[in-house]
Amino acid sequence: MSGIINLLIFLVLNAYFFIYMFRYSARIKDPLNSSKYLLIEGTEMFFIILFATGTLALSSSGGGHGAGGGFNLQAIRLMLLEVALLMSLFVCQERPKWGIGTVMYLIYMLWLIYSLTYCSSIEYGIRYILKYAYPFVIMIAASALVRDEQIFLALCVWARRVAIVGALIGFVPGIGFLFGGTFWYATALNLNYVTISIMSFALYYFYGKDKKDLILAILFVLPCILMVHRSGLLAMFAGLAVFMFYKHKWISLPYIIGVLAIGVGIVFYVPAFHDKMFWKETDEKEVTIQDLREGNIAEDDIRNNGREAIWEMLEYEFYKGHELKGSGIGSCQKFLYDNPAGVKQTHGDYVQMRCDTGQIGFWLYMLVGIAVLIHCFLVCAKSYIPDHIKCCAMIAAGALAGCYAAMYSENVVTYTMASTGYPFALYGVMLGMLSKVQAPTYQYKERGFNF
Repeated sequence: MSGIINLLIFLVLNAYFFIYMFRYSARIKDPLNSSKYLLIEGTEMFFIILFATGTLALSSSGGGHGAGGGFNLQAIRLMLLEVALLMSLFVCQERPKWGIGTVMYLIYMLWLIYSLTYCSSIEYGIRYILKYAYPFVIMIAASALVRDEQIFLALCVWARRVAIVGALIGFVPGIGFLFGGTFWYATALNLNYVTISIMSFALYYFYGKDKKDLILAILFVLPCILMVHRSGLLAMFAGLAVFMFYKHKWISLPYIIGVLAIGVGIVFYVPAFHDKMFWKETDEKEVTIQDLREGNIAEDDIRNNGREAIWEMLEYEFYKGHELKGSGIGSCQKFLYDNPAGVKQTHGDYVQMRCDTGQIGFWLYMLVGIAVLIHCFLVCAKSYIPDHIKCCAMIAAGALAGCYAAMYSENVVTYTMASTGYPFALYGVMLGMLSKVQAPTYQYKERGFNF
């Protein structure tokens, strides 16, 4: 039953994408005034729908796990999304806006394409390039399609509404029978909730301090805790720390320390988190916060759920002897899919980057994130930039920091539509709105001369 529903949603969504892309206009409620409607361009409506529905996996195989029977629309859906975004660039009247983050990502994509020349499988290489390409394509499209505050707010509002629906389906018993695999699985959604939580905090600070936004911001933190998702919790606190720093600058340090203390408290004092985080020989001999203070926690005390064994195997096969260039994009995935052991994911994007594309690919990707974070910070620091653009920059920076933190031990790139696609899209939105802002010109007069 869920497979039929997913297929219908897939067909309807794609129909709406192409209908609105070629329509002259569309109508949507004004997010700044719910009693009014906005007349917007068809391409803007297309992008709102696409952005808001990134958490839909539409798969009968466990929402992205790759297990189970039936059809799997994820690869087809990802390819169609990229094709639609590229088509929208030809339909849209505006041209893409380029920033330092966009340029760095383009350089990274060129390196991935070059790595195809020495990879072990062209098929797997192209499949993985498509996953890395999605954030770049949606970032470029966003910079051309979104130029106004109302559209930016509509993106936030509708993405949050879809996230609420996904959370309800995940937590309400019995609904999964109808919508199994419609949304990405819990790990991917928790990464998306990082963006949604930061987005809600930003709306609270910049748009009237509505208590509803604050409550939703806190509620979207809870799934990471309830599901005992360590990577999700790390991503959440990393993202919130960056957001707080961009919003309050050095004054935010007490808040950041407080957030860190809460995270440490959850790990050590919530039994489910503690048991998942640390090994213990007996109830009398277990890792405590006192061990953290005294520096007595060793790497062997931390549960890695077999990740370290996978990482060591992959690094031996694909990184040793190929440190600079790696073994080619997609090599790790092909090896794991051909391996009869049954492990299909690296559970660590940084390990996979080094194995596939070497130190060059790894550091190019790091520079992409650093460039975006610095650009967003500079935008937030300029007094003449309107608040709504600063709001967008803070969300993009916080969400991206969360994704980069989770990449240490998660397959964030695998579910790029629900994870990295969001912060990079918002960075593109920032570039689009920023293109309408002109830096003020100052005139100085001294001793009769104008400068």
